[in-house]
Amino acid sequence: MAFFVAAISAWLLFSALTALRPGRRGIFAALAYPVGWAAGELPDQAIVAEAALVGLLWWWGWPHTEWLSDLVLALATFVVLENLVLVFIQFYSRGIVRRALLESPRAPLEMQYPKDDLFGAWWRTMLKIPLHPRGMQLIRNVPYGPEQRHRLDIWRTSQTPKGAPVIFFIHGGAWTFGDKREQGRPMLHEFVARGWVVVACNYRLAPKNPWPAQIEDVARTLLWIKKNIASYGGDPDRLVVAGGSAGGHLAALLALSSQDPTWRPRDVEGITDWTVRGCISLYGVLEMTGDDEHWRGLGKGLRILLEGRVVQRGFDDHRELYEQMSPHHRITCDAPPFLVIQGGNDTLVDVQVARNFVEKFRRVALARIYYVELPFTQHAFDVTASPRTSATTRAAVAFAESVVTARPVFAPALGVSYQVPPTELRVHDATGAWVDGCDAARELGSFFVVTSDNPYSQVLSDAENTARRDELEYVLRSRGADVRPSVASDPAGQWPVEMGFAVFDVSADFARTLARTFDQFAFYDVTPDGVRVLSSFDASAID
Repeated sequence: MAFFVAAISAWLLFSALTALRPGRRGIFAALAYPVGWAAGELPDQAIVAEAALVGLLWWWGWPHTEWLSDLVLALATFVVLENLVLVFIQFYSRGIVRRALLESPRAPLEMQYPKDDLFGAWWRTMLKIPLHPRGMQLIRNVPYGPEQRHRLDIWRTSQTPKGAPVIFFIHGGAWTFGDKREQGRPMLHEFVARGWVVVACNYRLAPKNPWPAQIEDVARTLLWIKKNIASYGGDPDRLVVAGGSAGGHLAALLALSSQDPTWRPRDVEGITDWTVRGCISLYGVLEMTGDDEHWRGLGKGLRILLEGRVVQRGFDDHRELYEQMSPHHRITCDAPPFLVIQGGNDTLVDVQVARNFVEKFRRVALARIYYVELPFTQHAFDVTASPRTSATTRAAVAFAESVVTARPVFAPALGVSYQVPPTELRVHDATGAWVDGCDAARELGSFFVVTSDNPYSQVLSDAENTARRDELEYVLRSRGADVRPSVASDPAGQWPVEMGFAVFDVSADFARTLARTFDQFAFYDVTPDGVRVLSSFDASAID
């Protein structure tokens, strides 16, 4: 019995060490995820198991051999110490997550505290079992297309309000396995408890169905949501897409492809809006070429998987295809807001993949991105209801709720109030003096005026507008834009003064995306001959 206890203790010791410092070569690389994941997610259970083993040995009969007795005690001590470190890391991660959102360079987010969770009670995080809310209604296997795998589940409660926001979750599994019932449950249960409608879909899997079957199916699911989710109480305009691992890849690709019809189903019509309000990528595969700049030695395994089972085409002859399916290569200025959460010890998706994606997004896109990097954390950390998972869930909730504010319908009467005149538009000239907008255009050249004040014409406080204005200025100046302050005022005093910025040497599409990013119905096109009010949602003028 003593040798048995020593052997199990040695394995628990090795598992905990692998979680803390996973190997990246040879057999240690192969064991890093399956061994390190269990140890990293279940350290308190490992402590209980070790205590039970020592207790069993005491009951069975403690070894009389001194070296064996010392070995068992030493192993047990180190197992408990290593797993206590892992328990500490799970709780320490809560502060990491909170600071990551609060210290974001744009629009810091305040997330709730554990006591504010509606479903993630402390005893659930102790059990690590992702139990679902008692009042949750699960509508299973709704068909969204003609194939056997074209099935989705809808989660809600009997108290979910009409017009609720929607989160569309895409499961992972290396594009070759997985099911809509298996992943993301602790996070999704909290969303359900908070009145969201959750949609989770299956999609066709490789190698039987090679790429692009997977992205075509999630695009078809998005279409189904846009057309049908209102019947289940959801608002198709308040939609966030999320996923983990391969699902994080598909979620990000879907969010970044709203203007690309390549993967849309050909047999369904009636939907013109393919946008989502935001994307949550959990340890997502955000770069698909396997380049060492991103993958730091792990890209070879990705390339073998893609070439042999998923894409089934060689990379060297189809590099453009691999870049096309790579979210990193599809970031544009009109990308929606993102939340990226990545484990620092991930041995399936290297942390540098997420870092590079976030760096490029901040440089190219106009929307916000929040990045959380979890120390000593392996792939698929969110499967168990751990303290770390409850923290990332609160981050996901804070992010999602920040991007799904209801958008009021544009009232035609607003178009009249936007015109110049009656609105007075003034801009700083070369000397810093306020001059009429057209006079400024004669002196400085044509420009666009964008404001961040009073989103969708909903009046905010001065403090709120100042914070939004600071963010707009940060976005413009971080991109090296030539800008000057502007002010629009209503001589009749029926609308508050709105500050903004005149932006020079940019395209109308850039100005339109900027205005849409800051929740504006319209922006100004100012020339020496006059001022036009342009829509933020299409290329038309607002009369």
